Amino acid sequence: MNTFLAGYLDPVKFDELLKNYLDSVEIPDSLVMPMNDALIGVGKRLRPALCYIGAEISGADPKRADFCAAAIECVHCYSLVHDDLECMDDDAFRHGKPSIHSKYGEAVAVLCGDALLNLAFEILIGGCGDKASVKAALVIARKAGVSGMIGGQADDVSGRADRLDTLKEMYRKKTGELLAAALMSGAAAGGADDETLSRLEIYAHSAGIAYQFRDDVLDVTSTSQQLGKDIGSDSDNDKVTAVTLLGIDGAEAACKEYFARALDAIAPLGKRAEALSKLVSYLQGRTF
Repeated sequence: MNTFLAGYLDPVKFDELLKNYLDSVEIPDSLVMPMNDALIGVGKRLRPALCYIGAEISGADPKRADFCAAAIECVHCYSLVHDDLECMDDDAFRHGKPSIHSKYGEAVAVLCGDALLNLAFEILIGGCGDKASVKAALVIARKAGVSGMIGGQADDVSGRADRLDTLKEMYRKKTGELLAAALMSGAAAGGADDETLSRLEIYAHSAGIAYQFRDDVLDVTSTSQQLGKDIGSDSDNDKVTAVTLLGIDGAEAACKEYFARALDAIAPLGKRAEALSKLVSYLQGRTF
């Protein structure tokens, strides 16, 4: 894990939190290993870190966002399991390991993703003890749903995102909305006001578009070893990307533009948003 993110999330303790939630439900034997492989010890943990940063921005104890962080990681990991399926992106590797469907078969991968999504909402409902936590849960439910992440995935599968404007909109929903769900739910759980939540939403949407532009560049300039997953899959699947529309230099320039928009959105928050400014520097320079 990047040292910046590690300042907001201890990966060992976070895995313990996730394992406790897994242990709290009765899981069929056939799904125990797939769910563990998909959820434990994987990825950058960017989204749960954003939950804790959101709680900090609101002035609350970061542990206030524990249930949001665990739930958002379940949602994120389920989405990756389903994204990798043969009927979607057909990726054989994820986080440097065989993807869930490659290792366990397509049917098990579908059920594994379904199980992680439902576990997320068990976690959210169990964490709803007051109005602030209910608001946080609603943020995740809406932004992970048909008007958010799933809507973006539907646009991706349909091939609707074939121009720059529709590509940006797809990226806003598919990636930006889940980043917003993480950041805003943590802040909402901590009692942040609506103006702060609105600024965090704009930040997350802009950062999400920039993040995907960076992904498009890395898909043609990086290696499988660096990314921990297949590269060139977008071109293999004849997908329109920022690189196919703008070229590598143009995509890099657009990436910087949207990161700048993210910073503009949180400028009025001052020192409270210092972590989000540092996060932009981290994301701009990532090579994986």
